[in-house]
Amino acid sequence: MKEKLFTNKDEQKLLEEINNEILTSNEVYLIYPFISKSILNKIAPTFEFCAKNNIQIKIISTTFDDLAQYNNLNELKLLADKYSNIKIKIEDNLERTSERIHIKASIFKRNHELSTAIMGSSNLTVKGMISGREWNIKLTEQNNKELINKMINEFDNLWNEEFVDFSNEFERELLIQKIKENQQAVVQSKIELLSNNLTKKYLYKFQKEIIDKLSYRRHINKNKNLVIMATGTGKTLVSAFDYKRQSGQAKKDLKILFLAHQREIVDQAIKTYRHVLENNKFGEVMYDGSINSEKPIHLFATIQTLSTRLNKFKPNDFDIIVYDEAHHIAANTFDKVFNYFKPQQILGLTATPEREDNKDIKAYFDDEYATELRLWDAIDQKLLCPFDYYCIDDTNTNLQGVNLNSDKDIFKVVNTDSRNELLFKTIEKYLGVYARPTALIFCVTVEHAINISNYLNSKNLKAEVLTSQNTKDRKRILHEFSTGRINYLCVVNIFNEGVDIPEINTIILLRPTNSKTVYLQQLGRGLRKTELKNKLEVYDLISNIDNKYDITLGIRNLFNPAIRSSKSISAKEGLPYNCTINLEKHTEEIIINSMKSWYLNKNSMKSYIVEYYERFKEKALNNILKDYDLTLIDFYNNLDNLFIPIAKQINNFNQNENNTNRNKNILKQFLFLNNHKIIDYFYKRLSNQLSSNEINLDLDNLLITSCLYEITSFDKFLDIYPNYLKINDLVKNFIDEHKVIVEELVMILKYKLDNETLIFENEYEIGLNINSTYTVKQVLSLVNRTNFLHYRTEMKVLTFQAGFLTFDNSKQIILADEDSDNYGKKTKYDELNNIFYWSLPEKMTIKNKIVSDFENEYIKKYLFIQDQQNVNKKNLYLKLYKFVGIGKFEKMLIDDVLTAKFKLK
Repeated sequence: MKEKLFTNKDEQKLLEEINNEILTSNEVYLIYPFISKSILNKIAPTFEFCAKNNIQIKIISTTFDDLAQYNNLNELKLLADKYSNIKIKIEDNLERTSERIHIKASIFKRNHELSTAIMGSSNLTVKGMISGREWNIKLTEQNNKELINKMINEFDNLWNEEFVDFSNEFERELLIQKIKENQQAVVQSKIELLSNNLTKKYLYKFQKEIIDKLSYRRHINKNKNLVIMATGTGKTLVSAFDYKRQSGQAKKDLKILFLAHQREIVDQAIKTYRHVLENNKFGEVMYDGSINSEKPIHLFATIQTLSTRLNKFKPNDFDIIVYDEAHHIAANTFDKVFNYFKPQQILGLTATPEREDNKDIKAYFDDEYATELRLWDAIDQKLLCPFDYYCIDDTNTNLQGVNLNSDKDIFKVVNTDSRNELLFKTIEKYLGVYARPTALIFCVTVEHAINISNYLNSKNLKAEVLTSQNTKDRKRILHEFSTGRINYLCVVNIFNEGVDIPEINTIILLRPTNSKTVYLQQLGRGLRKTELKNKLEVYDLISNIDNKYDITLGIRNLFNPAIRSSKSISAKEGLPYNCTINLEKHTEEIIINSMKSWYLNKNSMKSYIVEYYERFKEKALNNILKDYDLTLIDFYNNLDNLFIPIAKQINNFNQNENNTNRNKNILKQFLFLNNHKIIDYFYKRLSNQLSSNEINLDLDNLLITSCLYEITSFDKFLDIYPNYLKINDLVKNFIDEHKVIVEELVMILKYKLDNETLIFENEYEIGLNINSTYTVKQVLSLVNRTNFLHYRTEMKVLTFQAGFLTFDNSKQIILADEDSDNYGKKTKYDELNNIFYWSLPEKMTIKNKIVSDFENEYIKKYLFIQDQQNVNKKNLYLKLYKFVGIGKFEKMLIDDVLTAKFKLK
């Protein structure tokens, strides 16, 4: 076995080599942007051999463009359907997040022999493999072990990216349909709606999540919603799909008023709505004063024009009003229109909620954001520009003892020659004095900004200052800055609202901030993507500050909140896609130690919890999660303990604080709940907000089932409640005897109600909704297999470990695990076609009683698929299952694995 060079001079030698390598492998990785049907035909016998010998194959390819001109996606679809050992993922290059894979390589992994790889210029096409002038080289593990291992790791990283999974029929068909529509669009290129500026009719995952959140908020009667989305991430598209969903739910044509500050935005918005609604005549515009109809029901207008013609409308003329780029609108005009109309729903769209007049736009939306895309997620999903972050040692400036909330105090310390020299040396070292960046420098005060601008000009750099004191020159300065005539623009605090300069490619931070919000807003000024900007460069001059301030309050938001190990932090892992952070020596020591204290040191976490609880009481958890940008799940997985006992510094429980010794395991029964009815009921019940008439014994039983998480037999129940027959309300008894535990649960439930997107639709039975997640014990309670309340019905307490159960000759539960070792090899939920497949345990035969139960139409089949959201959460792991519906048995598939097929009702 040795290295080889393939030039296609001898036809098919490369293809023969790839074929032979596949046949002797245990696992094969193929990554090619183009894959043709003719080549797939040539290696079809090899695929047959691999299927029979269980050789696993993973294929990554691309659409190349929005037409998939060079890829036969239908052939790849057939391949995925035919062979269970072949997994295929496709990079959708229509999406703005795609990076366009150009890699052409095959990797042949072997368990007991040497692994090999072939890489070069050839695609998996006839020209690439046979007739074209190509160079490809074969590498062997014997001589290139480290290199091949690195290739394997890189492939694994790519495999875990959010490509279209061809094993998922829904994702696959959606992509194929998009390609089909785009191919048709080329043919019909003269049609306006299908022009080169084609509006997407499909949503990114994050956009769908925003629409789901808006639906949920309306369900809980929150009808003023302010959505924060970075510029260029599809705010108008989200509003159009949201309108479409609302109209569908209302089953009527809802009246809408869409307002923007520029006619160009109005024109683009009406095109977007028409395309999403597939109605080329939807709506009319008003920006010059005239409208076609006397009483328009779908109106797109500039707010300036509408504000002068309010007498033409009644306050209740519209069901929905959308304010696009609300922060651009002058306060008096905005107030006038906002206060005049009385719609049922108000939606505000903006990239940044701050305004030039310092008036908080949140005040118009009940003082809260409906939803906000996290910076980390936006960059990692490639919606914003990646960054290179440099933490610069500023050892000559000592801010210890300085109030970081006082600009005046900070200015006195940082306004020095030595710090100015450090700024110039940083520019000289990292950028170069001859570079022409579009750099935004955040200064402490107006005087500081002027001083820095003058200093940089004295060093022959093109610098200017823009503050509240020279607004008359604003337009000229911004034009010169965006076109490169000014390279360094010195500003104070947040770069003025409404200024959108995507060309900014460098941010320099000269002022330490104690505000996460200000920090993220400053950073966000440079994160807009452009064709010419590969990365944003950030230079943060870091000085010593008081221990009472968290130096990493901003920087921590650059890392994935889920990171936990010291090694990960020190290695600068957990950053968004394609981002880096560079720490100079002194800064590395400060920052790493500070980050360790939060992420890794539980004692330090506990001190934060105590401090936050003293300041915020019942809102402590909410504020910690907000300040540290953590999810509820990540926080508790890191904490691995109960919150309230730490917050209240309880070492030993008093009487009635935790009488039955509930521990951290109770959290697993509540943290993953996503059903609004259940969470709302639990919250009100535990906080004594329900009257006796509002108490639901089915949900009470579910609540007690969740609280008594370890009880698997009646004897164990008696150990805790020997006099249970004397208890007429077990939930009330639990509340009275577990006050600390109940306080914790109420806090968690309230957070979930206020901050998470909960499921409220498609309820089959009480508490049992499509896509709701449950623990096994909760499933048994909901289908009435277990009961802890003697005054409800017969007591039923049992353990349950198998993935299936038939009881009362009327109900059957299937808890399906995909890719299970024992069974589940063909288990899957085909959401697109509403089909559920469940592979039986290998020892079962067609004669097993469970098959006759399937065939019994009088037995109701409750179907669940495993929810794997906590698989990597070591401290919160237990099996979770998502309800997919009631199934109707269709047939048994008896090929290699005995599999039941159900149609979802």
